Amino acid sequence: MKFRQIVASVGVAAVVFGVSACDNPNTSTTLISVIADTLQVFALTGTPPSYPAAFLASSGAVTRADGSFNFDVAFDINPSNEVIVYPQKLVGVPCVTGAVNCGGAAGGKPVGLQRITVAFDSLERAPTAGYQFDSTFTLTPGQALVMQVQSASECPLSFSTVMYSKFVVDSIDTTRRSIYFRSVNDPNCGYRSLVAGATPKN
Repeated sequence: MKFRQIVASVGVAAVVFGVSACDNPNTSTTLISVIADTLQVFALTGTPPSYPAAFLASSGAVTRADGSFNFDVAFDINPSNEVIVYPQKLVGVPCVTGAVNCGGAAGGKPVGLQRITVAFDSLERAPTAGYQFDSTFTLTPGQALVMQVQSASECPLSFSTVMYSKFVVDSIDTTRRSIYFRSVNDPNCGYRSLVAGATPKN
């Protein structure tokens, strides 16, 4: 488990980096187009806790790995200057009785990851199987992951509680301990399209 100084700040990440784009997209006939962006995130270690070191797929935004646990994966840089991706359950402190938001093995939402073995842009639809849940991955520039996140709170009235996204590491700034990556996120719960700008059909 990867520990970081966790400070409760419920709602801060949502205010700073934007609220979830999957508040309830499937209660109407209007679907949200697939979102693509280029982002910068900082390493969990060797940077201030206030720096964004995590990623929330539902909003397609970087966020802090803090006590709100308002993230799906967090990032670090190992001594070999490789990127380590940690699912939410492997970051922070374990849950305690009565905790509203918590991480650790006893809490958090299931996050499944798998490597993308084709060209990043050519993966136009997230696979339905093959994900490794709550496991770490090591990436170098050019390597990518596709992610499945299960979150009833982000898809409260949807037919599905699963969201899909993909991201690829572009570069690593070892001096600033930051990572540049591109992400493509389908903000519609239950839909698997990963074509940037497209409106998913199923």
